[in-house]
Amino acid sequence: MSTLLLAVGASGVGLLLCLASCGGPPWTLSGSPNEINLRWYPDGTSSAAADAVAQAHCRTWGKSAELVSYDQDGSAQIGRYRCR
Repeated sequence: MSTLLLAVGASGVGLLLCLASCGGPPWTLSGSPNEINLRWYPDGTSSAAADAVAQAHCRTWGKSAELVSYDQDGSAQIGRYRCR
């Protein structure tokens, strides 16, 4: 029975890690091979983290992300990037 509990616990930890990495900030508002727009809260996520997500998105198409603008939406920050 302890082996079953360990397996269930390990599955739960794996699921939590996946959800944290897949669904955490910054969130994608829109994206295409030519652009990506991200939203995040600056007190919990840095602009550098958003820049890294934009770079990874654009690299998918062999391009590099270029910041177009940062905008404020209430307490959230919006980053607009172009893939070049």
